[in-house]
Amino acid sequence: MSNKHICQVGFSCLNAGQLRDWYHDCFGMVKSGGIVSAPPMPTNRIQGITPNPAEKVIWLVEQQDYFQLEFFQFYRPKSRARPSDRRFCDIGYSMVGIHARDFDKVRGMIAARSDRPLPKPVGDPGDRRICLQDPEGNWIEVMERDPLSQIEDTDPCIVRPELLTATRFIRLSVPTLEITRDAFINAMGLSEVKGFQLHTPEHEALWGLKGAKTKSALLRGRNFLVEIVEYQSHAPKPWPTDYQISDQGFMNIAVGFAQSRDFDREFAHATANGMTANGKPVDIGIFRVMYVNDPQGFSVEMLNARKQLWSLSGFNTGEPYVDNEILIDAPASDTWNKLTDHQRMGDWSLFTGKLLRPGEKSPNGLGCIRELSAFGARITEEVVAWEEGRHYTYRLRTGAPFKWHRGDVFVSEEHGKTRVRWAIQFKSNLPFTGGITAWTLQKIFASALQNLKSQLESE
Repeated sequence: MSNKHICQVGFSCLNAGQLRDWYHDCFGMVKSGGIVSAPPMPTNRIQGITPNPAEKVIWLVEQQDYFQLEFFQFYRPKSRARPSDRRFCDIGYSMVGIHARDFDKVRGMIAARSDRPLPKPVGDPGDRRICLQDPEGNWIEVMERDPLSQIEDTDPCIVRPELLTATRFIRLSVPTLEITRDAFINAMGLSEVKGFQLHTPEHEALWGLKGAKTKSALLRGRNFLVEIVEYQSHAPKPWPTDYQISDQGFMNIAVGFAQSRDFDREFAHATANGMTANGKPVDIGIFRVMYVNDPQGFSVEMLNARKQLWSLSGFNTGEPYVDNEILIDAPASDTWNKLTDHQRMGDWSLFTGKLLRPGEKSPNGLGCIRELSAFGARITEEVVAWEEGRHYTYRLRTGAPFKWHRGDVFVSEEHGKTRVRWAIQFKSNLPFTGGITAWTLQKIFASALQNLKSQLESE
């Protein structure tokens, strides 16, 4: 079974900033920086675009470790707009699939940013899906069930469970199924999934191709699916003869490697088994990279983004974001009870707690409002989500210099111990203070969790 890690889906955009904002707002993803590339940087050697591009790239991260959505803005050559008569079945990368852990909430977020009614979901509760196009015409499928949960030996790679979504597949419409399937398996190291279909013929109606006849193959890496489809009806149009991956639409996916030696070994294997590289690998310190192409012209990026520099390559969060985790040698039930006793938070944290309003079903649960005091300041927070014994979410109501503030606390059993994760997202009222505020909160909550650990383990 394949252990290849897909780390990126790339978009070529007419307006990268606006499109990133749309995905950020609709799917609860987090901005993670960006870079600019221009000559004499040898970008054409990497991407195979002529003339040598001048471009900006910006990123979003979601639930997964070592994964990003990547949005390119090309200044030279300008991205050519998608043909107005392009159909879903025409040759190219055609759709991404995003799993939403709170399907209805994500639907509402999309509706709030949409100027047209959303299609009705199809499928039974727990397994619903909708298909729509983003503001630049790229097709997206939003899935209530994580397809990886139905496939053995996959790894969801979730490190930010407080976020709402994870990108799970990309779909390709290809001239000849066997050619791209064999290249992605034999050269890129993906595995074919047997006994599970991501889509059935009935789903073709979701993107306007009711009655379409296809043959397909579903491939997988460790954390991601690649669906390859050959349309045997509807006469798919080929790529234009002068097509470049800078043209508007999905550019490619990237296979990520943790070590340079792994990159070099797999690059040699890929190019010896049917993938054509645009050039020799390029190493700029932050990452080692090269784009390769299958025999039918589908681009795949190969990337070794060095983990210690992820803040520069966009794999760490760039917005104010605080997360702490700790492993406690105590029962999960005891840990949960202590964490959710709001009135006694002062026993282990900097904040003295007081319950202003009890929750709906239990005093400390959903709907409760707590007051926290420290250094003469008083803030009030409301518990807005509650999974007994596992997770709760709170939102700031009053008393702190934030436009918006949300915290998530997770408790889970792990090899006889208990893991606690405390994640905080916020937007500051004061310009340019997000970084220092996040650093301060990181220290405060790390200390609090260490005190919690000491108390629980001594008890």
